[in-house]
Amino acid sequence: MKFDFHIQKVEFKFKTFGTGKVELLINGEQAKNINLSKKNIIRINFTKDDPSDVSSYALIDGIIVNGFDIKENFKALDYVIDANKHKVEKTIINNNLYLGYVGFMEFIIEHRDDQLFNAAWTIADKEFENLTRPTKGQQHRQKDFHTVRRDAVFMFTGCHPPKTKTIKDIIDVYKIEDLSNTLMSDDRYKIEDWINKSSRVKMANFDVMNHFTVGTGSTEFLNSFIQSSNVIYMPEKMYYHNREILQDKKITVRDALNEKFEKGSNVLFEMPSPWYQTEDMQNKIKEARDADCNIALDLTWLPVSNSPVNIDLSMVDQVFFSMNKCWPLTALRPALRWSKNRINDSQTFDNEFDLYPKIPVNMLMILVDKIDFDYTFNLYADKVNHLCEKFRLEKTNVLWFTKHKDIEHNVNNHISNHYHLDEFVCVVELLEHTDRYFW
Repeated sequence: MKFDFHIQKVEFKFKTFGTGKVELLINGEQAKNINLSKKNIIRINFTKDDPSDVSSYALIDGIIVNGFDIKENFKALDYVIDANKHKVEKTIINNNLYLGYVGFMEFIIEHRDDQLFNAAWTIADKEFENLTRPTKGQQHRQKDFHTVRRDAVFMFTGCHPPKTKTIKDIIDVYKIEDLSNTLMSDDRYKIEDWINKSSRVKMANFDVMNHFTVGTGSTEFLNSFIQSSNVIYMPEKMYYHNREILQDKKITVRDALNEKFEKGSNVLFEMPSPWYQTEDMQNKIKEARDADCNIALDLTWLPVSNSPVNIDLSMVDQVFFSMNKCWPLTALRPALRWSKNRINDSQTFDNEFDLYPKIPVNMLMILVDKIDFDYTFNLYADKVNHLCEKFRLEKTNVLWFTKHKDIEHNVNNHISNHYHLDEFVCVVELLEHTDRYFW
């Protein structure tokens, strides 16, 4: 049996009756203290003094994996009857957790024998929450083997921002009434100056962007852009669910990295990207600019870029920005858009009539006054380096995302046909539990 998580501890429990005796062998040796390797041959021998004695038998009373009894998963495994002891038509039957014939059952237990997966199960078990971070469908659940296993398997898939105490402490003291004012006209320039004080990020030519729009999450701006033309170019792999949204639309999606740009088309890029090199993205932006395309740039991961990023805004038509993947602002999701031209969508309308959500962006402005743009990156960069050494991880262009030799894209597309974040190990959970367990 192959398990897609780390087995920290396994116990086999038997009840014997009459003269029945059970012998447990692991990798050919009698099991005492069970320490599993990556691949293990398990053999259960059953004997009794008189093979015909029906009152002598054994029950598999428990197979306890990481504290959960999952013996029902094993009942269909083959049991081999000793033909020298019993005259039966079939010498191989399902064990059904009952050992009555003299014989044996043998099977393999294989699991994720790596410290990274050990950490995943540890967090899933010790930090279990009945209300989880966003998932498709189920949010409220009970702690059992299936929910803990699911959390362990997907522990490092996707991403959410760390609950940075310094930032949470600032957010938590404010009331709704403190955050209900309309933005001042110079607040836009305060944000621009704040970004450009970064030691890693520079955004030139903000002045070419004539329009500034407040929204709730970058997804609002992305959705407006991707549905605004008949043809759109984008890379195959992106963070947001753009391709999922376009699946049932009469909009042609083309590969921005491998197809020639059709003049005047919409083109969408992410910068930085954990999949692609920033320099390659910038070269593609130049190609799209030469083709007079309408270019949008999603800066979701800009605050946690692992390498310097220099952006010339004169090369693009609109950019989307937030701190929601860097700061614990998930419940508020303030987002900003700069654009050269007025975009005729609901976000523009809401801004022109002062109907946009005030609380998220006002919280952002308070944090901009108190927290440097590079604060979170500087706080966690060395800690991520430590995790990379501890768990043999390889960094990408985005601080939160790393690669591991045993993590790859799930070709069965259990999450989505267009989801590729399962290629990475998101280190946020490891960061949040550093020094609490064995790392």
